[in-house]
Amino acid sequence: MNKYRIGKEQLWSVFEAWDRYLVHKIHLVACGGTALTIQDIKESTKDIDFMVPVLTEYRSLILTLRELGSGILDPA
Repeated sequence: MNKYRIGKEQLWSVFEAWDRYLVHKIHLVACGGTALTIQDIKESTKDIDFMVPVLTEYRSLILTLRELGSGILDPA
């Protein structure tokens, strides 16, 4: 697979890694290529697209990722 694409297993690995650090459950709604990849409609996606429909869960996720030093929240 192209190193610039993300497959279904990699997507689940990202979400499982986040889950280890989250205090509460977060509802994610997969969108675009992410949703199609998870459903085996596409082989891979270029990025991870999702929505967090509950504002308190969104804030919790962002806080956790910032504490972990995730570069995805600070685009270059």
